[in-house]
Amino acid sequence: MRSATWIKIKAVCKCGKEFETGHWEKDGAVLSKDGEACRECAEKQFAVQRIKDGEAKLPAIIKETKEEWLYNCGLKDKYREKTFANFNQKAQPAAYKVMKAYDGTRSIILSSPDLYGVGKTHLVAALINQLIENANGAHLDKFGEIHCHWNPIEFTTESEILNRLRATYNHHREDERHHETEEEVYRSLMSIRHLFIDDVGKIRPYDYSFLQGVYYQIIDSRYCSDAPIVITTNLSLEELEKHIGGACADRLREMCGKENIITMTGKSQRK
Repeated sequence: MRSATWIKIKAVCKCGKEFETGHWEKDGAVLSKDGEACRECAEKQFAVQRIKDGEAKLPAIIKETKEEWLYNCGLKDKYREKTFANFNQKAQPAAYKVMKAYDGTRSIILSSPDLYGVGKTHLVAALINQLIENANGAHLDKFGEIHCHWNPIEFTTESEILNRLRATYNHHREDERHHETEEEVYRSLMSIRHLFIDDVGKIRPYDYSFLQGVYYQIIDSRYCSDAPIVITTNLSLEELEKHIGGACADRLREMCGKENIITMTGKSQRK
């Protein structure tokens, strides 16, 4: 039984360069051909095709990445449909304006002393949805490779932060690889691009010194790196300062500026 034979052929590329090509032949029939361009042109064609393929795939990957961000950022299911469009702007014009104009450079405090349901969490959820919608979830490099971006958003509550920290103290050392460490909890809260802490002061802690130490590590780190933080609370500004500590409150005031510290009033939208 005859085996296939490689037939060498001299060819001229479109660029004018002579190169060696060929084909496999068996019993007079051509089985497969080599390239019809020189090596340099073939590599260029391959690179162009990779970029075209990447451009075709990129929109779907960006959409999938943003869906993962929304699912993993900590925002509860009921808030994933909250937007600025379905918020009652007339009820809270100042808070609406400040949140809608957020550009990631200044921090924000939304306070509604002893009032619930006035729309603080709705506005936070609307901002998160806006940030995700406007973000680039992935990009294409010059080689046609797609790179997905890290989730830049974390939504949490004060009680969730404290529970995460307590959990780092309550597991056995041999289970460490299956749990967050205290350092990892702080690192995630300090390094995330956009941090949202909801319901600050909702539950009175047993140990204020521990709570204020937690806030100091988070806020001071973000203060030093010019990273914003958005806080909602049912405390007054004076109560908030006592709750998180004077040093934290002082830094937070500077991070916000007067225009981004909003006291919300009005009736509960839930009613």
